[in-house]
Parts: sequence; structure tokens; C-alpha cells
Amino acid sequence: MYDNNPYNNNSNNSYNNNPYTGGSPYESPSHGRYPNGASGDRLASAAMITGILALATFISMTIYPPFVFGSIAIVLALLSRGRVTKMNVKARAGIICATIGLIANCALCTTSVYMLYTKPEIMNQVNDIFEKQYGMSYEEMLKTILEDGGIPAP
Repeated sequence: MYDNNPYNNNSNNSYNNNPYTGGSPYESPSHGRYPNGASGDRLASAAMITGILALATFISMTIYPPFVFGSIAIVLALLSRGRVTKMNVKARAGIICATIGLIANCALCTTSVYMLYTKPEIMNQVNDIFEKQYGMSYEEMLKTILEDGGIPAP
């Protein structure tokens, strides 16, 4: 009846009234559009990549990036699971790498602080470096900060 309709649809057909699918109005909008688990797989891949970055930045002996990348990797891995009970292999790898990076970085920081305050020769080296850079030793600067509550002017 309407031969000059360029869209070849019949407005009287109730099955073409769904703007999302073009089919039955009872279909869900995402039915058939995306494969199952596509977003979870992408989050799991991102978790794996950031977990590997947490390990790599720990190996390069930086302090803050392993904490950042490890935390992000764990959150992404948990989000990738969604409502499924089992976790994706990539998400598990991301959590494992992130956990190793976080634990190793915490151990490195703890060992560094322990060595700084228990070995007098290391503290002397730190004091010498601070003396050259700031004009006062580390211990003097720390005492000034704790007593006055502020950072001393150079």
C-alpha cells in the first residue's frame, strides 16, 4: 500500500516498534548486541595489564606506582567478575601479580625504614646527603618539623 516508503517498514506492525532491537517490544535492549561477558573480559584484561605493571614498577624500585597499579588491578579484577561466581583467568592473573607487587613493595618499604633507623652508617649517609642538599642534617630537619610543626625555610 505504501510503496514509496524508503525504510521498508510497516508502522502498523507492533514488532518493529522497539527502538532498540527493531524486533519484539518484549526483547531486552541488549539481546543480541554484545556477546556475553564482553565487558567482564575487557576489565579482566585491564586488571591483568595493571597487575603486570605493578610487578614491573616494583622491580624498577619505585615506591608509589606499585601501590597505585596494584590497587587498580585488584578493583578491576573484582569488577570484571560481575555476578558470576567464578573469576576469569586473566582477572586471577591480575590479582596474583598485583598482590605480589603490593606485598613485595610493602616489604621493601618496611625494610628500608628498618635499615635507616637501625644501621648508623646508613643514617650517616642520609645525613650527609641532606646536609649537602638542604644545609641541615636529616635528624635536624625531622626535629624541626616535629617541634615547630612546619617545614624549615632553606
